[in-house]
Amino acid sequence: MCICREPFVEIHHIIPQEEGGPDTLDNAAPLCSSCHDLYGGNPYKRKQIKQMRDYWFELVENTIMTNDGALLEIEKDPYFLNSLKNKGIALYHVVFENESFEESAQMIFEIVRTAQKTQPNLNRALYLDIDGHRNENGGYDNDMFELQRHFILGYLLPFLSEIHIPLCSAKNTKLQKNNIPDELNIFSSDEEMIKHLKKEGKEKSFTIYSEEESGV
Repeated sequence: MCICREPFVEIHHIIPQEEGGPDTLDNAAPLCSSCHDLYGGNPYKRKQIKQMRDYWFELVENTIMTNDGALLEIEKDPYFLNSLKNKGIALYHVVFENESFEESAQMIFEIVRTAQKTQPNLNRALYLDIDGHRNENGGYDNDMFELQRHFILGYLLPFLSEIHIPLCSAKNTKLQKNNIPDELNIFSSDEEMIKHLKKEGKEKSFTIYSEEESGV
């Protein structure tokens, strides 16, 4: 269930009871019978199964909350096997000196979106280099600091398994998200964003990100 999203649930003990695993909700994961047989006994998949369980609970809760409590069918994931593979793909990008924050963010976003489209659900590691973009003190200018600190760390990291950028390296401690939006809109002000939402909001759904809410 929480891996492949097939119906007919069996309760799996993430840490087996014979190894002292408790009979509690925190140690339980809903699996279909096939996934239970294939992955339930593999100790190397325990952390991943727990992450998938937590993501499944979050997905169900958000689906119910946004639909006035109605229970809706959640589509099966045909690429669930890729999420269980140990090996992933590396995404590499260089920001050139003449590129702005907006240009760089759009290019990096498109790289991640294309990777999900062409190689669905595989773990993605982003490697970033930056040419120039230094201030008078030798640090990064505002554009590249915002790109790294707020856009990549604050917004993009959930869609990746790990990042390696000039400022730091970081791993996503949760399950990599693969529901990447179709497009990225960057606004220079709240007024511009509100105007856009009023125009497009009836036909599309949006996830809004701001650096104040990045939580990083």
